[in-house]
Amino acid sequence: METIENALIPKEDLNLKYKYKLPEKALVYNRVDDPYEWQEKCREKLRELIACVLSPDEIKVVSHHTTKLDYCTVQSLIMHVSQTLSVPGYLLIPETVKHEAPVICVQGHGSVRGVIGLWENDYHHGFAVELAKAGFVVLVPEIRGFDSLVNLAAHDGRKLIYYNWGEGEWVRAYTAVSDAFMKGYTLIGDTIGDLLAWGKYICGYTRREGYSVAGISYGGDLALILAALDKRVGKTFASGTLGSMEPIFDQCFNAPGHCVPGILKYMDRQEIASCIAPRSLCVHYGELDAPSPENFSAAFNQTAMPAYEAVRDFYSGLGAGSMLKLVVSPGLAHEMDNIALIRYLSE
Repeated sequence: METIENALIPKEDLNLKYKYKLPEKALVYNRVDDPYEWQEKCREKLRELIACVLSPDEIKVVSHHTTKLDYCTVQSLIMHVSQTLSVPGYLLIPETVKHEAPVICVQGHGSVRGVIGLWENDYHHGFAVELAKAGFVVLVPEIRGFDSLVNLAAHDGRKLIYYNWGEGEWVRAYTAVSDAFMKGYTLIGDTIGDLLAWGKYICGYTRREGYSVAGISYGGDLALILAALDKRVGKTFASGTLGSMEPIFDQCFNAPGHCVPGILKYMDRQEIASCIAPRSLCVHYGELDAPSPENFSAAFNQTAMPAYEAVRDFYSGLGAGSMLKLVVSPGLAHEMDNIALIRYLSE
């Protein structure tokens, strides 16, 4: 007598090679186009796709307290995004300021503690602290989904989290991303809105017209988008990013903070990076940050160099080839290279 299990169709009898094809990007740069008009079209579409609607002019930053260290003073700040959300940030002011442009340091997946040197052996390598020691005024924002902002509905007794940090509650993971998608927003767009407001603040605080930005991994993505949208950014150090968005999900099963619905119909990271031209951009990889079963970053994948070459062609077309730089750090994986970062920002 057969059982109902005999009715099940074996997987080997099914065609399971389904995958959406990559669309043809509508905003690929054509050499006959005016490059600056093309950039404006890309910026406008990018802002629309990430649903970046926050207005920096409506956001207030206040000082919470001050901490005196041997190499700098830290002002702990709170940015009041709205009546229902406060975002922390940390301003590191060295004893002697040696560089005019302040720097916004953007974390990747992990904790802001790694950026300010509280976590040893973290892939951020305390790069904000090293910049402060080198004489830069540095602003380190906390970003949505991490640290104090890990649960964006904490005071309501609910969970609205981006990433499940080993809590064993997968049903709760990524709710911040889903909540935004369903309501016409994106987590990355809201985060960029915060960073734009921090950019306005740091320019006002230092009385400078511009600032630099440095970020790694997810922070590298954010640095590229921030610089593309904010012309006040003079220098951008983007580590562990730039290659196509597709392999990050296809090969690495990456968390969806990077995800922008429909973006590949119009552009990829190479178009976003091209929107920074002719301003200075340094693209950084660790030579070991390549695809492997253990590497869930794999930023230095097969799409990295073709994307960089496309950006280089765009920069060269503007006569700004010298403003684009590629650094591949020997022996490093998915991690910040502080020496390369400080050297670039000091040039």
